[in-house]
Amino acid sequence: MAFTLQTGRWYGWQMIPGYVGERCVPFCCPCQMREVMPLKSGNGQLRVEVWLTGYAEGVQVMEKVLQVLHRSAHYLVARMDCDNQHTDRCVVISEIEAGWIEQFCPHVWRALAGPMRENDSGSIQQRLTALFSHRPG
Repeated sequence: MAFTLQTGRWYGWQMIPGYVGERCVPFCCPCQMREVMPLKSGNGQLRVEVWLTGYAEGVQVMEKVLQVLHRSAHYLVARMDCDNQHTDRCVVISEIEAGWIEQFCPHVWRALAGPMRENDSGSIQQRLTALFSHRPG
């Protein structure tokens, strides 16, 4: 079964290039899908409203147009802002798991209370919701 984004679920967000460095330092953070709408354009475009937790300015809800380039069982790769033909930014949206959080977002990993089991995705979903529930978004 191919990976499908679901409203209300948490995912890993890896944007390449990110906001620091000169070339391809990725920006990684947990994100929650607020809305997913296929644009029915015939070329795999989606409009997503996504709650990104990793900005220096704080948690932000953003609306993005994505063009899906590849979908596997556990992630998708998409070009961002495909209405702007000059973009070179892509995003990998993946199932979120303990190892992903530990590897890419150690500050979030430390903030999640209690032990997390590697394959306990329900627990991760609940813990991320609890961690970010007090923040605007």
